[in-house]
Amino acid sequence: MAYAVELRFDPAGTAAVAELWAALDRLGETSLAASRHPVPHVSMAVFETCDPQRVERPLVGALARLLGLALTLGSLGFFPGERAVAFLGVAPSRPLMEGHRSVLGALEPGTAGVWDHYRLDALVPHCTLAMAVRDPSAVAAAVRPALPIVALVAGAALVEVPTGRPLLDVVG
Repeated sequence: MAYAVELRFDPAGTAAVAELWAALDRLGETSLAASRHPVPHVSMAVFETCDPQRVERPLVGALARLLGLALTLGSLGFFPGERAVAFLGVAPSRPLMEGHRSVLGALEPGTAGVWDHYRLDALVPHCTLAMAVRDPSAVAAAVRPALPIVALVAGAALVEVPTGRPLLDVVG
């Protein structure tokens, strides 16, 4: 089973992403909420194994420093593949990237198998909108008018993937 560290949004940011998810579902695309994970978030790390007791204290400290950080979700992107994954790109600010470095450092003693897109200096900060997109141009037409979205980091969690079941919550 894989695990992830997620930054969660304030109510306004959560509502804005939830509205986009609902719009995509109405288009016949399967939003992340409809497919498996109903909490809008930005993943800071995804990895294969985890000992939650070994990472809890350093991870809480690293995540607490990110609470209140403003995230600008300002672009629409697609990860390529047989079926594209639609996402909102997050502007990679210095505090966000330094926070990523701190999160990875906190995880190091109790995790293994960090996924390539979450390694140090390889992070593409994003909020997933939909998996297996069939019509990218329809997704673009639905999403672009809502951008940019500014969301504050109101919490964070260590979760199981793909269920999103939290093992550790950090709230502001």
